[in-house]
Amino acid sequence: MKSMGPTARFMLFHRWPWLVAMVAISLVGAVVGLAAPFFQKVFVDRLTGVDPEAAYGSGLFAQIETILFSYDALALLTAAFASMLLAQWITTFTNWLGVREAIKRQELLSEVIYQKTMALRLDQTAGQTVGEVVSIYATDVPGSTAIVDQTIPLGAGVIFPFICAPIAVQLICGIPVGVTVLVMVAVLGVSILLSIRQSRFFQLFKKLAADRTGLVNEWVQNIRLLRILGWTESYEKKIFQKRKEETVNRVKMVTNGQMMGSFGSSINFFMNLAGVATLIRIKGASATPGDYFALLWIFGVFLSRPFRQVPWIFTFTFDGWTSLRRIENFLKRHVDSSEEIRTTFANAGARRRKIEAGAISKRVAPSTPHGLAVRDLKLSIDGSPILNGISFSLKAGEFAAIVGEVGSGKSLLLMSLLGETGAEADQLLVGEAHLEKKSREERRAFFGFVPQDGFVMSASLRENIVFRYDVGPEIDAGVLEALRAAQFDPFTEGVADGLSAEIGERGVNLSGGQRQRIGLARAAYLKRPVILLDDALSAVDVETERLLFESLLFGVWKSTTRLMVTHRLSVLDRVDRVLFLKDGLIVDQGTMSELVSRNRDFREFVFTMGTESKDSSSAPKAPPPARRTRHDRS
Repeated sequence: MKSMGPTARFMLFHRWPWLVAMVAISLVGAVVGLAAPFFQKVFVDRLTGVDPEAAYGSGLFAQIETILFSYDALALLTAAFASMLLAQWITTFTNWLGVREAIKRQELLSEVIYQKTMALRLDQTAGQTVGEVVSIYATDVPGSTAIVDQTIPLGAGVIFPFICAPIAVQLICGIPVGVTVLVMVAVLGVSILLSIRQSRFFQLFKKLAADRTGLVNEWVQNIRLLRILGWTESYEKKIFQKRKEETVNRVKMVTNGQMMGSFGSSINFFMNLAGVATLIRIKGASATPGDYFALLWIFGVFLSRPFRQVPWIFTFTFDGWTSLRRIENFLKRHVDSSEEIRTTFANAGARRRKIEAGAISKRVAPSTPHGLAVRDLKLSIDGSPILNGISFSLKAGEFAAIVGEVGSGKSLLLMSLLGETGAEADQLLVGEAHLEKKSREERRAFFGFVPQDGFVMSASLRENIVFRYDVGPEIDAGVLEALRAAQFDPFTEGVADGLSAEIGERGVNLSGGQRQRIGLARAAYLKRPVILLDDALSAVDVETERLLFESLLFGVWKSTTRLMVTHRLSVLDRVDRVLFLKDGLIVDQGTMSELVSRNRDFREFVFTMGTESKDSSSAPKAPPPARRTRHDRS
């Protein structure tokens, strides 16, 4: 087994006094459980008229038996029953402690995984599927805590009986400890081999389940596109193949489990035969009925559950350790040391409260307009430079557009300002606030963001705008104001029930333009100092675009700093400035007419894109690219 990582240390040492208590209580339970056959032996000998002076000898333990022999038979039977009942209660209490500690670990472990998932930047999510994260949450988090709620209580409930039983057999029945241990070791060897085989089936089961979950999740999210492209049958065949592999593995796992159960059920029979034969050989006629009864009780009752549980303890242990390694590998991605993981565990609760206190749904109304200044922003992904020293500044209330060829880094520039990439900048200022070293959570209060694909959650229209669940009509005035500024009137858009209308998952019952306008309304409601728009008007028609400019972009946001990525040339002559991005660098900036007149590359770009439509007459008509002159910028 590999060296213990931060996740395993958390599992074993978080609230460790309770784990120690579980082990100690299990030891008490084993000792109390072995008192039952001791009382039963004396009870049976008393009923059968055994002479204690002749049968018990003179040792200390024999003297205790002789003293108990003088008690009433009913009292001895009551003491045996009370011992069994108390031992059972102790076992139940230990299991309850294990479940409680497992739940507490699951809560914190889920928080850590959540924080890790939220902390991954856009450039760090390659190769990671949603299905993988779902599998870790649904399977590995509860699977890893099996070490606490299964391995420790069951392990202690097995180890201590195995340790105490040979001693009790020698004290009560006179069979040497070594003989009992030899028989038990042989039986345990077979159980361990079966459990190791079962753990391999469990490990494969988890891997196959995670793979299938990822495939099904991707299939559900893209079912319409797959149908349109005619790829449904091929994709579903892949899912069915994975399910077939799961079924074959499950059959093997169930078969091996049945073998484990059958072996566990028959162990006690052979243990009893071996025990009785040994007792006859060692004590012969001097063995009392109580000796036989106590021996059969220890092997047939007291050790029956421990023997049955041995294979499952190893199975739970290996299974839990596999889940711990999967979680550890997930947490180790994109971190420099294990210390970062330990810090995440230590601060998970505090970080959660901090994020909730500054949730995105909180409105921030800037008292004065804020400008935006960026100096030497750089981004590399997998060693390849993407953004090469981006520098620009926008005055408070200025409206700028970013344009460039596909792949020039426009959207990544916005993501970098939001902290969603690994970009670094010498300076990132919003107003007087330095954000270059701030986390994404801390930057969130300064930026409003509207993506091209408007995000809509399965909730009411009101909740989608406020971005918070369980909000009432007391905020409707502000929500309606934001919606109308975004040219989305719920009473004329065909949205039944107005602000209380339930919008389907991922906005399937809304058009692309409606989803974009909801995203614009959300940004208008939240009131951030700087608005970032990533081609946020691409799905609206020309008339709606005109109205949005009047009511929102040059209306509600007229004093707000705006930075827009766009592919619509009709927008460019309306903004204060155009930033021309090429190969990850801003090669020129100015008004639309200035760039057309002086920059040949920009003229070629505009000519290639063409005018958007005949109705976009406000956009300057781009002439064909001319021969480069000495005044042209490269």
